[in-house]
Amino acid sequence: MGAAWADRGHQIMFGARNPDDPKYASLGSVETNEFATAAADVVVLCTPWQTTQAAVQGCGDLSGKVLIDCTNPLTPDIAALEVGLDSSGAEEIAKWATGARVCKAMNQIGAPMMDTPQLPGQPVMFICGDDEAKSVTAGLVAELGFETIDVGDLTLARLLEPYGLLWIHLALRRGLGTNFGFGLLRGRS
Repeated sequence: MGAAWADRGHQIMFGARNPDDPKYASLGSVETNEFATAAADVVVLCTPWQTTQAAVQGCGDLSGKVLIDCTNPLTPDIAALEVGLDSSGAEEIAKWATGARVCKAMNQIGAPMMDTPQLPGQPVMFICGDDEAKSVTAGLVAELGFETIDVGDLTLARLLEPYGLLWIHLALRRGLGTNFGFGLLRGRS
C-alpha cells in the first residue's frame, strides 16, 4: 500500500523495529516506528497480530493521528481470531494507541490485490471508526481502487475482522488463491 500511495503523490515513510535490516532495502525510506510516525498525519498499521501491541507501543505518542488498522487478530495458525465477539483487534489497538483516531480498513483482502485490483467489477472495502478520520481513510482506500462503505463506529470491527478471516480462509484453506475480492451488488430501485 505504501508504494501505491507513493505512486499517487503521497509522502511515505516506512517504520520498522530494525530499519537497517536488509529485507527493507527495496522500500526506500525506512526508519524506526517512532521516527516514522512522529511527523505523520496518517499511520497505517500492517503487522502480524502477535507483534501488533509492541509495534503500536513503539510508535510513541499517536494522539490525534489517523491510525488505519489493517490487521486481523489471527491465531498463529491463521485458523481463528484471538479477539472477538465482545471486542475486536481494532478496539484493542485503540486502547494501546491512546488518543489516536483509529479506523479499520484493508483487512478484507490480501496484499496482491491492494492496489487497483484487476477484477470484473469494483471490489468493496468496508471501513469503520469513530470520527471524521473515516473520511481520510475512505479517501485513501478509494485511491487504491475500492468502493468504500462506512459501516459505522469502531465496534463494527467485530464484524469486519471475521469477514477478513473469511477472505483468508477462502484464499488459503479452500484453494481460491489471492486473486479475488468481495463486491457489493445492488438491485434496481
